[in-house]
Amino acid sequence: MKKILLPLLLLLLVACGSGRRPADVMSHDRMVDFLADAYLLEGFYAVETQYRYDVLPDHVLRSYDSILLLHGVTRQDVERSIQYYSRHLDEYENIHNEVVARLEAERDSLNLR
Repeated sequence: MKKILLPLLLLLLVACGSGRRPADVMSHDRMVDFLADAYLLEGFYAVETQYRYDVLPDHVLRSYDSILLLHGVTRQDVERSIQYYSRHLDEYENIHNEVVARLEAERDSLNLR
């Protein structure tokens, strides 16, 4: 009986731990903060370039670097986090819903509607 219980217990512990976000993945709140800033920047440059993403000037790439620096993350951190959340779509959807709500609140505070 002990031979069966120990592997079963280990399997259960591994399965329960697999739903946890790895330490090298940005937290939910940090993703919301980062994506809100990134989407604002993308919107600005979309208008500036008349949606011609093939002609993005060099200062656009430097602006992305500034956002990474502001949030204390690297491109690899962002990529890892997006990969993780793309496998956890319910949470990713919640993140995007919060980003949209934040951007709408900012727009409304500026009376742009």
